[in-house]
Amino acid sequence: MPLYESIFVTDPNLTEEEVDEIIKLVDQITLAAGGKSLKTEKWGKRRLAYPIGHREEGIYVLMLLECSGAHVKEVDRRYRMNDRILRHLTVVAEDPAPLNPSPMMKPRPAEREDAPVDPALMA
Repeated sequence: MPLYESIFVTDPNLTEEEVDEIIKLVDQITLAAGGKSLKTEKWGKRRLAYPIGHREEGIYVLMLLECSGAHVKEVDRRYRMNDRILRHLTVVAEDPAPLNPSPMMKPRPAEREDAPVDPALMA
């Protein structure tokens, strides 16, 4: 079965339990279709590139699914029906690397207070 990367952005006001509920729904659909969910990464709340429905932020979730093409259509349909999902995208994962943690899971560099400030930027 082919691998698919599915990413969705939810309403930023959802609780952790509500996001987990959406993930469980996708897992259930996958298992019912004879596939399996190989990886789930919650990227957390991030700023959107452009406002969606008057929202400036969203909660991002990446899932790696092993399933048939018909199953992907069903997952897509469920994403569209769910009002809590702002945007979604599912693509074929052609590279075996998706099983590793994605670059989004790396810790963000901490801003240091002792870092020198460029005086030209302050003027």
